[in-house]
Amino acid sequence: MRLASLVCVLIAFSLLACSDPDARNEKGQTPLILAAEAGNLDEVKSLIERGADIHARDHCLYTPLLKAAQNGHYEIAKLLLEQGADPDDTDQGLYSAVMFAAGNNHPRMIDLLVEHGAGVDLTDTTMGWTALIWAAREGHAQCIGVLLDEGADPDIRDSSGNTALTWAVRRGHIEAVAALLAAGVPPAQTDAQGNTALAIAAKEGQQQILERLITATGR
Repeated sequence: MRLASLVCVLIAFSLLACSDPDARNEKGQTPLILAAEAGNLDEVKSLIERGADIHARDHCLYTPLLKAAQNGHYEIAKLLLEQGADPDDTDQGLYSAVMFAAGNNHPRMIDLLVEHGAGVDLTDTTMGWTALIWAAREGHAQCIGVLLDEGADPDIRDSSGNTALTWAVRRGHIEAVAALLAAGVPPAQTDAQGNTALAIAAKEGQQQILERLITATGR
């Protein structure tokens, strides 16, 4: 229902955009931002050809690239980057395109953004999350692997004192834990309070994860 509504809005707004490709609705969204969010590649191409601003921001400071990254629209993101979009675009909370890709399980998008120069260790202003922490919290093991391959720092702690590993343990994401351990993250890693991943797993009753961590400790 949400996608259908978005498409209807996009169609209606596109009529206005015939005269002004950078027209804005009540949320500050331009036709290009809406097209990038909806995954309408043909419309994105048409708007860019007509001079639409690829750097336009809505009231929440979302750009077309951020919307494409958030929703996994690879070809649109690729086109925007080729046209000069900033790979390190952030919204008003400093959530980056890489963070949105990681948090929504789009590993190919992460690779694309990094290929164009995006940083992998940017943090937001409220939670202190990196893309790796977000992926770990959500249990996106493939994104974790991509981020670590691209040099993401697994030792960064967020504002709550947790690392990617301690978050993955707390939330019971065994595949995410396995991906972090496989990359060499130590099972004895601690949160800011000094709780090891092993201790957290025991406290949270995560038996399978506890066994995985014990096995990794004995390597």
